[in-house]
Amino acid sequence: MKAFWSGLTERERLLICLCGALVAVTITYLLLIRPLFEKEQNTRRAMEAEKAAYTRIIDLASRAEGTRGIKGPDQKAEAVDLREAATIASKETGIAISRIQPGRDGDVSFWIDAAKTDQIFNWLLLMDSRYDRQVKKLTLQKNANSENLRGQFEFAGDSN
Repeated sequence: MKAFWSGLTERERLLICLCGALVAVTITYLLLIRPLFEKEQNTRRAMEAEKAAYTRIIDLASRAEGTRGIKGPDQKAEAVDLREAATIASKETGIAISRIQPGRDGDVSFWIDAAKTDQIFNWLLLMDSRYDRQVKKLTLQKNANSENLRGQFEFAGDSN
């Protein structure tokens, strides 16, 4: 290799070094830099597609539900009395409210004696997403010899 290299003129050595540098830069671009830029562009395209799909789903769901139950970013919560909202949401999620008790400062407590975990969380999600009511205080217990839960849920009154 040394004999080959020493047999070249200064000009030929310079050309070989420049070609080697060009090959190194090309390989670096093709194997490292270009895939990173393509990944970023693909991620941006996927994010835009997901945003468009989300918008379509919200639009279709709003039409299917008659605009009730699904709040988009620009929609307001339904203005319904707290007790009525809890009753409607409990019917939709299949749970039975066993007791409703007004509290201090207009707060209202609801008792549920037996419901599955997903039913309770769907009820709370519905109360939040549709009626903009967040639980203020929550007590949950597992019923003995059962997979069901029972709980007390305290919501702030209608002053919000």
